[in-house]
Amino acid sequence: MSDPVTLSTTARTYDRPNIRRWLAAGHRTCPVTMRRLPKSGSKEVLLVPNRTLKHLIDRWILTGRTLSISDLALPTLKDNLLAGMDDSTVMEETLRIVMLLSPPGFCALLLRLLLRHSRHDDDDDRAPAHALLVELALDCLLASPSAHELAASLQTGDVSSFAVVLRRGSLTVRTGLCRLMHIAADAMAEQQLCIMVLGRSEKIMGALAALVHDGGAASDAALRAMSSLCSSDQAIRETAVAAGAVDALLSYISYGAGHCRKWPPCSALMSRALETLEQVLVSVGSGRQAMYARYGATAVLVKMVFRVPFDQGSGSSDHAIGSLLVACRESAAVRVDAINAGLLTQLLLLLQSQRASPRAKANALALLKLLRTIWARH
Repeated sequence: MSDPVTLSTTARTYDRPNIRRWLAAGHRTCPVTMRRLPKSGSKEVLLVPNRTLKHLIDRWILTGRTLSISDLALPTLKDNLLAGMDDSTVMEETLRIVMLLSPPGFCALLLRLLLRHSRHDDDDDRAPAHALLVELALDCLLASPSAHELAASLQTGDVSSFAVVLRRGSLTVRTGLCRLMHIAADAMAEQQLCIMVLGRSEKIMGALAALVHDGGAASDAALRAMSSLCSSDQAIRETAVAAGAVDALLSYISYGAGHCRKWPPCSALMSRALETLEQVLVSVGSGRQAMYARYGATAVLVKMVFRVPFDQGSGSSDHAIGSLLVACRESAAVRVDAINAGLLTQLLLLLQSQRASPRAKANALALLKLLRTIWARH
């Protein structure tokens, strides 16, 4: 390119002579996205000079084309990000180049930018432009080639701001932050400090619990993040319980049991929710107390013991029975609630199934033995 311009309709950048030839030939779509352009003459199609890319191309030519464009771009891109969002056009150009190159060393800058500008005032005239830039910064972080760098940036970030954006940011941003935490928590063992910083923050765990409980579009991503964090550390599970994770997980399971019976991705998420709940109930006494305090919690788990069609691969039954076994061993009231909710029938159906796992059947037998002292009365 010698004269880069951005097609305003789709934000794609082209060399000016080439895009003009395309338009002059009568094409009414963006060459890359194939999105329809305005129906009027080509003058209606706004071509905006991409100053950032033009500057980088000119510098590259002046250096004798000895450096890679990526190496040459990094200082300019970092300077533009540090300058903030005063010039939204330059910032948009910069973020799109960062997304294209995925260079190392940018995660901390991008996260700071995202957290600083996610809580914009809706009455501000710049709010739509800021929202676009925040989403671009989020896309850059999600495309980061290094989970280690991403985890390090989350570890050193502002936890309070992170929690606030999780509660008050746009749906896209909240979902994206949950995905970032899930990626960082699922990274290799050297990211443990990052997991501790995020998972032991009651504000962050509370924000995740609220998203899981709401059952909205961000709840699945929040569940994955919560599950990844809780699986790594006992102190995190205790923090999650204090932040309302048990009630949130039971709400998620209760809703999912009636709305996604035959959808495989949902089945995997339900299994993940049940697995996280079992981990919490097994290891945290206050988690079990939170379950006992929730009306109908036992019946929710009983429904998950055996469902038609039975999904052998999801593990939902294993975790539901594991949770009930822990609760029934400790609480006589839960044993009565479980029998009244039809647990005996569910267990017998599971034991007759050829698809139930050995663990599920072993725990089902243990539950039957535990309940045999009272089943005659019911």
